[in-house]
Amino acid sequence: MRKISLAFIALCVAFVSFSQSKTDTTKKAILQVHLTNSKQLPLDKEEIIISSSNKKKSYRIITNQQGNGSATVDPGYLYIIQLKTIGDTTTYGKIEIDPLGPNEFYKEPFSLDMMYEPARSYTFHHLEFDVAKATVKKESYKELDQLVEYMQRKTAVTIEIAGHTDNVGSDDDNKKLSQQRADAVKNYLIQKGIVASRMKTQGFGSLQPIADNSTEASKQKNRRTELKIM
Repeated sequence: MRKISLAFIALCVAFVSFSQSKTDTTKKAILQVHLTNSKQLPLDKEEIIISSSNKKKSYRIITNQQGNGSATVDPGYLYIIQLKTIGDTTTYGKIEIDPLGPNEFYKEPFSLDMMYEPARSYTFHHLEFDVAKATVKKESYKELDQLVEYMQRKTAVTIEIAGHTDNVGSDDDNKKLSQQRADAVKNYLIQKGIVASRMKTQGFGSLQPIADNSTEASKQKNRRTELKIM
């Protein structure tokens, strides 16, 4: 996946109060998240994963139109804050929530302010086809299913799927194959319930190489499928 520039600001505030009458239902901590882009505009329907460092606890937050979301988590863990994108998960930072004593509870929530600039394009890293064909291999389904989940969550998003090849073979054959492979990705998403009108495809053949085609490794780089968020 294409690397993108990210920034993270975490402001964590918690106050511990004491009470003899609180029950075990208060033995939790609330994490409130506010997510914006570099222009301070809220980011809607972004997925944030909060996982304990020992992997025993995991919580999922989906931001609303104001860029806000929250999770009720167990104290006594060091939590890793991650933002999940298509085919990747970016780690922002960590927050430690101290354990509570027998008569303690957290009165105020922990507050996380996060700034993130979403990527507008990326290259599929695990999308494979049969040799010289447009048949998607089963090994590719996991990455495509992540795209399906993303588009189901972000219902207003439209995408462009672009197919590319190396320079082996004729230009016409390469363009045809790249178009067929882009269409194969679109058809997979349609079968999963994504509306066709939200997607367009383009086959470029060998016209837009990112490597010089001088070695098998460079040819492999050119045989790729790219996604652009419109």
